[in-house]
Amino acid sequence: MTLSSWFARSQSNFIVAPATSFRTRVTRLVRVSAALAGGVALSACATFSADTGMNVVAGISHQEVKKDVVFTRSETEALESRARVDRLLKRPLTVDAAVQIALLNNRSLQAAYNELAIEDARRVEASLPPNPRFSITRIASAPETEFETQIVVDILSLATLPLRTDIAGDRFRQAQLRAAEETLRVAADTRRAYYRAVAARELVRLLTKAKSQAESTAKVAKKLGETGAFNKLDQAREQAFYAETTVDLATARQNARSEREDLIRQLGLWGQDLDFRLPNVLPVLPRRPRTLPGIEVEAIRKRLD
Repeated sequence: MTLSSWFARSQSNFIVAPATSFRTRVTRLVRVSAALAGGVALSACATFSADTGMNVVAGISHQEVKKDVVFTRSETEALESRARVDRLLKRPLTVDAAVQIALLNNRSLQAAYNELAIEDARRVEASLPPNPRFSITRIASAPETEFETQIVVDILSLATLPLRTDIAGDRFRQAQLRAAEETLRVAADTRRAYYRAVAARELVRLLTKAKSQAESTAKVAKKLGETGAFNKLDQAREQAFYAETTVDLATARQNARSEREDLIRQLGLWGQDLDFRLPNVLPVLPRRPRTLPGIEVEAIRKRLD
């Protein structure tokens, strides 16, 4: 029986004298309507993803940055991530360890994964057919009683159900790519923050040595000036260089603290975790830097949009 013929037969008036006949008709109508609604629901509705769509995000992350991503949804997963972060923080922090900590511990990244789970729920909701409405109207008159039965289903929602399901699926895939893009962004920002923090730390170390040498030179110049072996102009020049180095060192120390705080925000650390150790020098540069055309081709090839 087609849906239109069902509505034509369902929206009909019938006259019932005995109550037993009416109950029989109602029971039959309810059974048929339940079968109809169940058949539509089973054929149209979708199911939730086993991992809320994180398989795409994890695949892209492993391919591009060679790191693991975790969507924390339970206390057990949170404790496992916390233990892994603690193990990485026990050693001097490397750039790879920093990226992995950020992917495990960054709060904004977990918010993006939650948005992906919400989009998965919306996808399932959009695939559900509309619920039919069943109504019985009793019209009493003197000689006999008249009953009207009616089943109402939103025809427009049923007709557009496949289209709405496809649109919801496209939005879910877009959410997967947005989550993957956020993952790569966090990894890139963490890598950049790490190198800036280490560079600022190395600059402080170099300026500390320069200040110590400038201070020694200024003292020697002052003593030589007292003996007449150093003129006033050369003494002033050494004192000015010492003062300039002192100012540069203070600025570098402030910048190093700022860069370290930026790295801490990217890693999502707080409390006792702030005592992590950074190397004093930057990693050695590669002997053969990559050419610009090759970098552009690879960047265009790996675009997620």
